[in-house]
Amino acid sequence: MKTGYGLPAVAENYDRLLVPAMFAPLAGAVADSVEAAPGDRALDVACGTGALTRVLAERVLPDGRVTGLDLAEGMLAVARSHGGAIDYVQGAADELPFQDGLFTVVTCQQGLQFTEDPLAMLRECARVLAPGGRIAVACWCDLEHDAGFLALAEAADQHLGREVGRIMRAPFRISDPAVLRGHFESAGIGDVVVEIERVAARVPISAEQFGPAVMTAGPAGAAYAAAPAAAQESFAADVGRRLRPHADGDSVSFEMPSLIAVARV
Repeated sequence: MKTGYGLPAVAENYDRLLVPAMFAPLAGAVADSVEAAPGDRALDVACGTGALTRVLAERVLPDGRVTGLDLAEGMLAVARSHGGAIDYVQGAADELPFQDGLFTVVTCQQGLQFTEDPLAMLRECARVLAPGGRIAVACWCDLEHDAGFLALAEAADQHLGREVGRIMRAPFRISDPAVLRGHFESAGIGDVVVEIERVAARVPISAEQFGPAVMTAGPAGAAYAAAPAAAQESFAADVGRRLRPHADGDSVSFEMPSLIAVARV
């Protein structure tokens, strides 16, 4: 689960560049959808650097409690650096290190699509929920609707190799509402509602800087760093060309629609 983000430098770049641009704008909608409220016991699975975890803390503390779980210690180190009364635990999402029925709220923002066994992860989320507890899972919509990452994936195919392009497509593996709902139902979680939240992503860098900057903030960073300088330059220029229509001065803006599935167990 997001293991490519575990290196300290990658986690720091992710937190500095991608969290405020893409993940923080979605976090409030996920917390709203799961009706996080004072007194809830909340678990944020695949929490990364804590964008959603901190929003949950704002909603449920001081009477409740919040736990963030991630497999990557590098992400957790950055999450802890933000402070706050949040417990951060290293662990796998498909084998949660918690007792049955411990939480009233479980969330996962952009993590389900990275696990090898989504059903096992969802079953674990249901297991740790108390009766009547709520779960919300967010997954990005189809890559074709995301100008920023579509540019990265297509330019990577051409200049860095198809394996790098495959890595850039990984966040969009579960992009069909019917597939996401089907995972919930197969895991024994019924009455699922799936909606689309249209996130407006704004990255404060130029179109020409976008490719290199985002690559150093994600799991393809090592492959990008190992590529010849000429390939890196061609990749950056190609991404810049593709994103020029979305550039405004020193920023790039595009829509990143996300599915949010919500259920009560």
